[in-house]
Amino acid sequence: MLITSSRKPSAGTRTLCKHLASFFGCEYFNRGKMNMGEVLSLSHNIPLIIVGEYHGNAGSLAFYDNEGFCTLSIYFSVIEDPSFYPKRSDSFPLIEGDNELVPLINNLLIQKDSKLSSSLSLVISGNHIHFKEGDKELFSLRMKSYKVYEVDESCS
Repeated sequence: MLITSSRKPSAGTRTLCKHLASFFGCEYFNRGKMNMGEVLSLSHNIPLIIVGEYHGNAGSLAFYDNEGFCTLSIYFSVIEDPSFYPKRSDSFPLIEGDNELVPLINNLLIQKDSKLSSSLSLVISGNHIHFKEGDKELFSLRMKSYKVYEVDESCS
């Protein structure tokens, strides 16, 4: 999986991208002036998350599948800013919760050969997304809204 940002991200958005990359154990790259075609070609048939901005703050996550189609966008506000990075591991965090997005995100992000982490978890409950290491909350987001896209729809 790859994580990148909007074209001209704020410092807070870049920090959130780095925390997400550390949490998911994947690579973060600076988008710069790359267009979407160039960004998607870098993903090499693996999932991609683009962190967008709203009024100068990180405000959206756009999830792209292995084939480069946008399948989900989540609009959010950061409740608790990331304060420290989780321990980097080769394992993927466990994704759980009572929200209908849990199975979609599981199918999108977890590859068949992924080893699940015993210490990291992404908990989606109600309209909150909690990033945890053990019992300690690393940071959390409040979902304002989300949209699941059909194959022929554009993610904007």
